[in-house]
Amino acid sequence: MINSKWAKLSLAAAVVSGATLGAVVTPAQAALTIDLRHEWVDVERAHKDRVMISDRFANGLGYSVETKAKSGGDSKDTAYSEMESNGSEFSLTYQYKLNPKFIIQPGMTIEFGDGKAIYKPNLRFQYNFDNGMYAAFRYRYEYTRDNDGVTTDEHVNRYEGWLGYKINGWGFEANYIWRDSNKIRFDNKETDYEYDFKVSYAITPHWEPFVQVGNVKYTSTSDQRQTRYRIGIKYKY
Repeated sequence: MINSKWAKLSLAAAVVSGATLGAVVTPAQAALTIDLRHEWVDVERAHKDRVMISDRFANGLGYSVETKAKSGGDSKDTAYSEMESNGSEFSLTYQYKLNPKFIIQPGMTIEFGDGKAIYKPNLRFQYNFDNGMYAAFRYRYEYTRDNDGVTTDEHVNRYEGWLGYKINGWGFEANYIWRDSNKIRFDNKETDYEYDFKVSYAITPHWEPFVQVGNVKYTSTSDQRQTRYRIGIKYKY
């Protein structure tokens, strides 16, 4: 019960803190966005949720605040049951436009949760085509520092690519991720991958629902894969 209350309070805190930061910082800016997402994986049979607040200002500086929760105990296969905190993330990025089409974006993300901290410096490149298509690539180094003094720290090189297309309010995006680690990640190997497909539709200038279907690992010691389903909605102020 305590974990459930803490998870719900964390979700609410993310909304409040993100909205407050957006209100306090006053330079001209793009829309403040609230992103709500629910997730289900079919083999593990687990439900997870995420709330993310993000914004980008006219000077290129952007931030996001994200908190995650999951169904726990004996009810992880039941949505919003015995909810537990599943970590929080804080990101800061800077978007530099070389020209109207090509963007370079360095960033830093820090994740906290479950007795550990993960530091994620990253660099993203994106090119926007005239026909509504875009392509992006990001390299992210992930350093996981466990606080128990026993577990070996993990170092991950994460390579990520996107290919997307936007037309008449519709958005279509494919995403592929490859990880190379110093620990066993998948099939008793130190590498892992996943891929994902996303479809979104802006029903108004403010509301944009989306669905995603992805393929991810099940455990680090087998070659079994599972399907990950995500559904959510974005609200832009």
